[in-house]
Amino acid sequence: MQPADTCNAFVPGEMIIVPPKKEGQLSSLTFTVKELYDVKGFVTGAGNPRWKSTHPVAQTTAPAVEMLLNEGATLLGKTISDEMAFSLDGENVHYGTPLNSRCPDRIPGGSSSGSASAVAGGLVDFALGTDTAGSMRIPASYCGIYGFRPTHGAVSLEGIHPMAPSFDTAGWFARTPDVLARVGSVLLGIEIPEFKIDKFVIARDLPGMKEPGAASKYDTFIQRLSGLPVEIAEAELGKPDFATWIEALRNIQWWELNQAHGAWISQNLDAFGAEIRGRLEKISSVTRNEMEENRLVRKQLISQIESIISPGTIIIFPTAPGIAPLKGRSINKARASRINTMSHTCIATVAGLPQISMPLMEQDGCPVGISFLGARGQDGQLMAAAQVFRAPL
Repeated sequence: MQPADTCNAFVPGEMIIVPPKKEGQLSSLTFTVKELYDVKGFVTGAGNPRWKSTHPVAQTTAPAVEMLLNEGATLLGKTISDEMAFSLDGENVHYGTPLNSRCPDRIPGGSSSGSASAVAGGLVDFALGTDTAGSMRIPASYCGIYGFRPTHGAVSLEGIHPMAPSFDTAGWFARTPDVLARVGSVLLGIEIPEFKIDKFVIARDLPGMKEPGAASKYDTFIQRLSGLPVEIAEAELGKPDFATWIEALRNIQWWELNQAHGAWISQNLDAFGAEIRGRLEKISSVTRNEMEENRLVRKQLISQIESIISPGTIIIFPTAPGIAPLKGRSINKARASRINTMSHTCIATVAGLPQISMPLMEQDGCPVGISFLGARGQDGQLMAAAQVFRAPL
C-alpha cells in the first residue's frame, strides 16, 4: 500500500504501486520516482497539470526504474517536481510545496523536491530524481539527506522527460550511505570499491565560504581530513569567474529546453507559475550562434577543471551557499539567490562530473551538505567516501 503522504511529496490524485519483478540486491526496499520518469500506464506530468492533461500515458517504464524493480525494490508512486524541472526551490504552485521535514518553515529545494521530501520524511527508503543544474544536490543539502548526481551519461535517460540533454542526469536520494551505495551499484552496474583517494582539493572561492557560521563549520570538517594519509591542497574552481560557468550553462540549457519543448511551452505559458513562466519566456531568446559559442566556452572550462581533478582526487566544497531559504520568498529574492546557488552547482553540471552531497554540517539547526566532486567515472569512489565520512558536525 502506498504510504500516507504526510509530506505532500506525492503527485496528487495518483495511486501507483509497482511490485518488484524478482528478488535481488534491493529486496525489501521501497522507492518513489520524480514526475519526470515514465511508468507504464501513467502520464509523465513534468510538474504541470496541463502538460499532464495534454500528453498520452507512457507505453513503457523507464529503464532506470525497471532496473530497480528487477533487483527487488517496490515502487510507491511519483513525486512532485518543479514545473518542467526548471527551478532549484521546490515550490510548485499547482501541487504545493513538499515538506522539508528537518526545517518545516523552509523550502525543500528543487526540482526533485518531492523525492527528497519523501526520503527525508521516511516515506520510502530511496527515491529517483534528476539533476540538470543542481536538482539532486540542492534538495539533498536542504533536507539533510544523501543525494547523488552521477557522471553524465552513466545512467540511462531513456524514458525520462528531457530538460537539457547535455546536462541532464538521473540521480538518487537516500537517508544512509549504505542504501545510496546499494542503489548506485544497481544503476551504475558496478561493485562499490574500497575508499582509496590520493588527494583532496579544498575549494575556497565559493559564495558559501563567505558566511561566518558556515565557513567555521566547513573549516572544522576540513580539519577532520588532516589525519588521513592523503595529500591536501587548495584551489579556486571558478576561474575565470563563476559568471562564465553559469552563462555557459544557462545559454546551452535554455537552447536545449527550447528545442525539446519550446513549441508547447510558447502556446501554454499561462499554465505556469509566475516565477518559472518569467524564465520560460526567455528560453527562445538564445540564438544558435550564442549556443555554439557557449559550447566552445564549455570545452575550455572542462579542460580547466580536468587539469585540477583526475582519478584519485576529490574536490570538496559546501553543496549550497547556506541552509534552505524560508518559504514564501519574493520572486526577486529567489532570483537574487539563484546565482550564488548555481555557483556551487555549475562545475559538475558543465563538466559532466559526478558529485555527492552528504549531510555532514548543520547551521542554526538546519542541514548544510558537504559535496565531494570526482573525476569522470569515479562514481564508485564517491559512494565509498560517503561510507567513511558519516558523522555530521
